Amino acid sequence: MLQTSNRAVGTGRLFFILAALLFLAAAPTYAQRFFHVDAETKTVKDGKMKRMEKEIYYSKGGNLNILWKNAGTSYYSTTSPFGFSQFYYPASNEVVNLEPDMMNASDELLYLFAEYGPDNMGLVQQGFFLKSTKKDGGFLVRRFEPRKNEAMCAWVEIAYNSDSLPVYCAYYDKKGKIITKTYLSNYAIEKGFAFPMRVTEISYFKEKNDSTVRLDLYRNLEIDVRTDKHNFRVPSNAVSVDLKNGLKSVAKQKK
Repeated sequence: MLQTSNRAVGTGRLFFILAALLFLAAAPTYAQRFFHVDAETKTVKDGKMKRMEKEIYYSKGGNLNILWKNAGTSYYSTTSPFGFSQFYYPASNEVVNLEPDMMNASDELLYLFAEYGPDNMGLVQQGFFLKSTKKDGGFLVRRFEPRKNEAMCAWVEIAYNSDSLPVYCAYYDKKGKIITKTYLSNYAIEKGFAFPMRVTEISYFKEKNDSTVRLDLYRNLEIDVRTDKHNFRVPSNAVSVDLKNGLKSVAKQKK
């Protein structure tokens, strides 16, 4: 009797697995979700401004691919879900393999919103926990603290508007001084995905009496529109070089 019962349970499990596989096969391909946005970045430091344009492509659970454009040059960066990053220079067919700590997908705001949503902007996944919540006028302010005390950042505050979207984010050091503060505005909503199209970041990190100001202006937000650039991979015949020689390739393109 027990053997018959186990066989019935096993058959039931097999049926469930087959049904699940059939459901996944029938699911629409866009369920994976594909994200794309173009950005113009202006950075001001020491009275000098630098400008950069880029096209950002991310497939949820896949690679973060960026086409960088600067002064007539263009090159790609690609970061895998496992943290491996590469720079590829099409003009010279050279590739630079970066160390894991040199570049991270979480450096891109599109990745943070696509992967984690606006609720905590990836702070929980980065080792923070929600410490407190308070009201400040028409805003809800959440304070996050790192689980490890040795972190340089002592806490983070995020202010949310009446639509529960973050409009301000500030990182504080252990002395209570602001490390960086970021303003997010001009939200666009596309297929249920909300993203700030204007972001201003003011950084005091390693600055004595000044700050670095960065303005990101986004445009052409697309959701669930798959392109070839979402599937970009470095060609297998690309020549591997170190970072120094890779930068030389970029310099040659500018001449």
